[in-house]
Amino acid sequence: MSSIHHANKDAKTLGLTKGARKVLELLEQSQDLSSAQDIYGKLRTEEEKPPGLTTVYRSLESLVTMGLVQAVDLGDGERRYEVVAPGEHHHHLVCRECGTSTHLDSCLVETIEHSIKTQYKFEIDSHVFEVFGTCAECQSKRK
Repeated sequence: MSSIHHANKDAKTLGLTKGARKVLELLEQSQDLSSAQDIYGKLRTEEEKPPGLTTVYRSLESLVTMGLVQAVDLGDGERRYEVVAPGEHHHHLVCRECGTSTHLDSCLVETIEHSIKTQYKFEIDSHVFEVFGTCAECQSKRK
């Protein structure tokens, strides 16, 4: 069983609301980061009685608090969301031209965190790392 499907199974036992379960299921099916508006739009077309936009926002915040979903800021003022396994987090490369994001396979910040803890005796509880630039496809279109 994949970690994402495992997260959804665990979510059902955690007493999530019906709306939060629908939001989580939709995020599990998505290959890309999704905004609350994206999620709301998909639920409106797929569900007979979709949750309202306020419910989608509340559900996302609840899922983030539970550690089942990660919120990502791509620098445009709108948070995007993706499912993560409990205790896991992801970082992304973000193209400023086309808006695509590429998930990095590993956390490049862990070594830096260790150095900060050692040198400054600073206890880190979280970090955010997104890299902004231009993807290969947009670079080739420029030429």
